Amino acid sequence: MGEIMLQPGSWIAGYRVERALGSGGMGAVYLAKHPELPRSDAIKVLGEQVGEDEQFRKRFLREAEVAAGLDHPNIVTIYNRGRNDGMLWISMQYVAGTDCAQELHRMQEKAGSQVGLPPERVVRIASEIARGLDYAHRKQLLHRDIKPANILLSEVDGSLDPSLADEQRVLLTDFGVAKAANETESLTVVGTVLATLSYASPEQLKGQQVDARTDQYSLAATTFHLIAGRVPFKGDSTADVITGHLSKPVPKLSELVPAVPPAVDSVIAKAMAKEADDRFANCRQFTDALQSAFRQNAGQAATRYATPPPVQAAGRSNTPVPGSRYGQSPQHGRSPQYGQSSQYGPSAQYGQASRHAQAPSQQSGPQQSSAQQSSAQQHPLHQSAPRQGPHGGVNGADGSGKGSQSGSNAVMIALFVGLVVIAIAILVAILLVA
Repeated sequence: MGEIMLQPGSWIAGYRVERALGSGGMGAVYLAKHPELPRSDAIKVLGEQVGEDEQFRKRFLREAEVAAGLDHPNIVTIYNRGRNDGMLWISMQYVAGTDCAQELHRMQEKAGSQVGLPPERVVRIASEIARGLDYAHRKQLLHRDIKPANILLSEVDGSLDPSLADEQRVLLTDFGVAKAANETESLTVVGTVLATLSYASPEQLKGQQVDARTDQYSLAATTFHLIAGRVPFKGDSTADVITGHLSKPVPKLSELVPAVPPAVDSVIAKAMAKEADDRFANCRQFTDALQSAFRQNAGQAATRYATPPPVQAAGRSNTPVPGSRYGQSPQHGRSPQYGQSSQYGPSAQYGQASRHAQAPSQQSGPQQSSAQQSSAQQHPLHQSAPRQGPHGGVNGADGSGKGSQSGSNAVMIALFVGLVVIAIAILVAILLVA
């Protein structure tokens, strides 16, 4: 850890130090009163041993100027930079709140175990940081030191209540010691120290040229840590951690955190691929894939517990086919409005089943086609042998049909013939008497 060099009440570059905010390997951060404006800024002061390196000093001042041009809601604004009594300093926007490293530590202390933050919260944090990183990358500036301690979480109405976490602002800090992406030289020994080993990409560790995909790797490693409560590659020594980044596969988050779906494992593995060419094109693509993996799991869970719509084997139903729009049956050539959604199942299959099942109903119901009526007239024997419908009736759902009508006609004809025979018999009797 860095040494606290300045005490409250001391001065640096016109700023009056109010209190220390934290310290790191290269220096410390203080809350300091602005020399002229009615506000307090965060002042990062680098140690004298770092400021004595002329090459590093020039690069630090140059990159601070570039970083001061960044204007993004997810990036801490840089106001000024300089050198004072051999110490390099940079003033930036003060964000009242905490950072992801402290928040994770607080969560683990409360739980008494190595737990992570809620996955949905981590995905939101990563997505916000991805926006800021892609913006900086378009400005040709890399960060090279993405880690939980450099991700700030703002207070909401002066509170850090976890129930208000979805309203927290998420900002990336420490761009003042970033490396311009258009520089061609590889990382120096000093540059390598800038990256925390637990989140460093393989190309950083090998001293190779880096680009925006290096920040993507570190963001994925940070995401892993915040969800799992532990870094991706652990070890008893620095060599063990470096070996993990260079040659070992990324552990599966789904095996460490039951709430994480297996689809997330492949997303993390791609963002942390050993070769930069195998990663996502940018940070936003990584977090979009991460969100999609969690949404897909939620959709599958909803489908698994949903009751599939019934499919009728025959007969018309007054109930609209599930998925059809405004109750219109898919038989009219309309495909269901939501039939193409993979989350809720292939609704179009239900529409097809209903369409096929309605065909027998149209043939066997009372509304027969002219061809069917003609066929029935040519075969009167078929009329005397009515068949039962699906509800126990005859040729129809209501028990009536052409079979019963044919039977009634036969009785009437028989009565008529009988009356004619009787009339003839009476006439013959009269003639014989006469």
